[in-house]
Amino acid sequence: MTIQNRVNEILDQMTAFSKESYTKEEYLPELLKLQSEIVRLTFNDEHADEAKLRLWDASDHLKMINTECGGVADHELHKFLNSSKKISGEITAEISGFKGEQIVFNALESLSCYNAILRNVELEYDGKRTEIDAIVFTHRAVFIIEIKNSKKNIFIDEEGGFYRTGQSMHYDCNIADKMYDRYTMLKKALDTAGLGFVKIFNIVTFTNPRIDVENKYYRLKVCGSNYLPTYIDKFQSDNWYSDENIGTMVTAVEDAKCKEPFQMPVNMDDFKLNFATLMATLECSKEEKTADAEIDEVQAKESLQAKNDENETVHIFRPSKFRRGVAAASVGIAVLNIAAFGINALLKSTR
Repeated sequence: MTIQNRVNEILDQMTAFSKESYTKEEYLPELLKLQSEIVRLTFNDEHADEAKLRLWDASDHLKMINTECGGVADHELHKFLNSSKKISGEITAEISGFKGEQIVFNALESLSCYNAILRNVELEYDGKRTEIDAIVFTHRAVFIIEIKNSKKNIFIDEEGGFYRTGQSMHYDCNIADKMYDRYTMLKKALDTAGLGFVKIFNIVTFTNPRIDVENKYYRLKVCGSNYLPTYIDKFQSDNWYSDENIGTMVTAVEDAKCKEPFQMPVNMDDFKLNFATLMATLECSKEEKTADAEIDEVQAKESLQAKNDENETVHIFRPSKFRRGVAAASVGIAVLNIAAFGINALLKSTR
């Protein structure tokens, strides 16, 4: 089988990300499906299921095989490792985000005030695109909810810089700028429906109750997800929006949602093709090495057999030479005996 035929065979076995576009809700399930297929193709099914292997395990295994094959697929491996690192990061982030969202959405179910909630809203204006984790519409105000499922302590500085802290401090983003972009895009969506008077407030909520959050940016409200429903229920405002107003707001946002497909950080078609080419190249190299090893083994056996045959020939030849020597010696002894007999007879006759 040629490498190209094997590439096509591998691609036929990969069904993840086979559509032209996907929604945000479909993204994580497809990522997990892709990871499962790569693990299954890299390892045997039983091994993959028992060890609960992940994409980075497949990457390590393919690196090892490429080294054993003398670096025959260095170029393909380099491309695969770069893309798989991004995809592994996407899987981790999506799983963490999904868990955080579930915690917050479950908490929001306990709201006692009249409300309407939209989840994972993508908006786009003037080429800029953003996603809002949740929008809560109430009689008093509209709340943009940013959900953070962090395992590390958080520090937000006076300019809105967002840092994850521990033994060291790592800058994540400017949360103030991100929240302002979301505020601006939501306000434009409501303006188009004649609802420019709506008061919008930004909240960043944290799902991990064990972390410390220090916020020095006074324009941004932060709170734990367990306190979020209480904060919204008790929020006081001079504004009052009717049920009809809230319905109009929801419709306006739904109409303003981004119609473009979800933008993925990696071209999945290119990634799958690169993986299939890498696998096919390594498999071909291993087959060639196996074939060479089998040829060497056959040649070694033939060489050993030839030596054995040669030794057997020598073993047969030497005894025959020995027997000729014995025969010659016997003849010589017989001649001597005859000669001795003749001499004895002559001596007797002369007496």
